[in-house]
Amino acid sequence: MEMFRKQYRFRGIHALRVDQLTSVFDGESKASLFKRNIDVYVNAPLVGFLYGRTAEIDHTKNPETNQVYGENVMGDRVMASEEELLFNFRLIMLLDNEHEPDENKRIDKAFRSTGDDPQDEARFDSYVRGGIDVLYEKLIEGASKPDEYIDKLYDFIEEFQERFNSEISDDDILQLCIKE
Repeated sequence: MEMFRKQYRFRGIHALRVDQLTSVFDGESKASLFKRNIDVYVNAPLVGFLYGRTAEIDHTKNPETNQVYGENVMGDRVMASEEELLFNFRLIMLLDNEHEPDENKRIDKAFRSTGDDPQDEARFDSYVRGGIDVLYEKLIEGASKPDEYIDKLYDFIEEFQERFNSEISDDDILQLCIKE
C-alpha cells in the first residue's frame, strides 16, 4: 500500500502535540510517553477510531518563522512499520460502518482495494489526528510534573480498560481459544 511506503508528516497543532507526546517528561529517568513519532503514528488511528474522534488538517504556524509546524516520520520508519499500519488501516475500514454501512464494501475496502480510494486514506489520517488529540488531552494536557504524567497515564489506561474491556472476561477469551 503506497501510503505506508513514504514519509509521513504531522502538521500544525498535531505536530506540536506529537512533539510533546514524544518528549522526555522526567529528566532524571529520561521517561517519555512515546519514544518515537512512528509509535504515535501506529497507535493514534486506533485511539481516534475507538474514541470516535477525527480532526481536520491544521495549519498552525510558528510565529517566529511563519511556517506551518511540522514533525516527520521518516519513510524508512513508516516502511518498517508497514505491517502494523496496514493492519490498523484494514481494521478501521472493516469496523467503520458509519462511513460504509455495507459489510461487503467494507471488506472490499479492507482487503481487495486497500488504499485505492483517496477518501479512505484521508479518513484514516483524520483518525490519526483525532487520536493524537485524544492522547494529548488524556496524557499531556494539564500535567507539568513527572508524577502528574504518570497519574494521567494510569487514569487513561483505567478509563480505556473500563470503556473497552470491562465486558470481556478471562472465560470469554478462553472460549474463543478452545476449538470445538
